Amino acid sequence: MQVSEQVGTPAAPESAPEPSKAKQAGKSIGKRILGYIVVLVVVGGAGLAWKYFSGDVSTAKVGDCITETVKADASDAKVVDCTKPEAKNKVVGIVPSVSEADFDAKNQTLCDAYPTWENVIWLGKKGGKGDAWCLEPIKK
Repeated sequence: MQVSEQVGTPAAPESAPEPSKAKQAGKSIGKRILGYIVVLVVVGGAGLAWKYFSGDVSTAKVGDCITETVKADASDAKVVDCTKPEAKNKVVGIVPSVSEADFDAKNQTLCDAYPTWENVIWLGKKGGKGDAWCLEPIKK
């Protein structure tokens, strides 16, 4: 008896189908968008943290103390601990959404609701609206 051998290539093992190009592209775009969102959140958070920890006057709340300001826009004022020697004024009230024109016209009466106020500064965009900060001097 004779055994015959068959010559040929063996059948390839079955493999899982490759994901379609559209699905791969969709995942890639999704990952990219997620990456951009993460970057924006990190950068935005860093900016807010810098503003807060640098003592930017726009972060002051009622009860906070600030340094003396010599600039008309108060951009040189900083929030400081009330016990520090550079603390010159305490925020006793904030009047929101005051136009620059109204501030210029009414800055002697804007803070009348706060009986201890002696100084007022306006923080906002030139020609737009901002907040009037009613201040009392710190007596040392």
